[in-house]
Amino acid sequence: MGAVIRAILTILGLAMSAPVAVLADTTRPPVPGWQTDPEACVWHWREGGGIGLWAESCVLNRTVWQVRWDDDRGAFVTRSGDMVTGVAVQGFTLPPGSGIAVLSDTLIAGGQLEADSPCTWQTIALRPAPRTMTFHVLAPKDPAALAPTAAREVPDPVCGPYGASTHGVRYFITDLRWPDRAIFVEEGQERPLFDPTSITRLP
Repeated sequence: MGAVIRAILTILGLAMSAPVAVLADTTRPPVPGWQTDPEACVWHWREGGGIGLWAESCVLNRTVWQVRWDDDRGAFVTRSGDMVTGVAVQGFTLPPGSGIAVLSDTLIAGGQLEADSPCTWQTIALRPAPRTMTFHVLAPKDPAALAPTAAREVPDPVCGPYGASTHGVRYFITDLRWPDRAIFVEEGQERPLFDPTSITRLP
């Protein structure tokens, strides 16, 4: 019971401080007009790794769910209580003059992609965005690679944890305004606890 009360007090504290944060920096994107649960969630501006975004903190089934920056992983992660359920948003450095394809080498070096994986970078039209912004996905060269097997089982992602998946929406963002950076976004199968359209590269 004590943990639940502390969680509720935490959410109330964030709710009371959020309007002040909005007024303090008008360069931030506006507070999103939706919530996972208006009675259980509040928006909070998060920053880390040169990235800012609006993320929710929610008390759902007596557990605090939130997206926060994790220094150890160098990424924004989704947390359920004290447990990390996965990476939500993560920045990657692009060498000068390079393109998104250079990240294949980065992922291979990090053990996140097999060197002989039959994957290719594709540009996608995900949603309306500034003209300087492009969305990319690391997808199998063979679209059938993500199709259910003959036994109707869902195959594992061919292109690793940062590639296209049948388990949710994953993609990378690049922007001419910050050509030295690519940002990975994991939206998952349902609407995430952050607003993907609010992702901002900080000065």
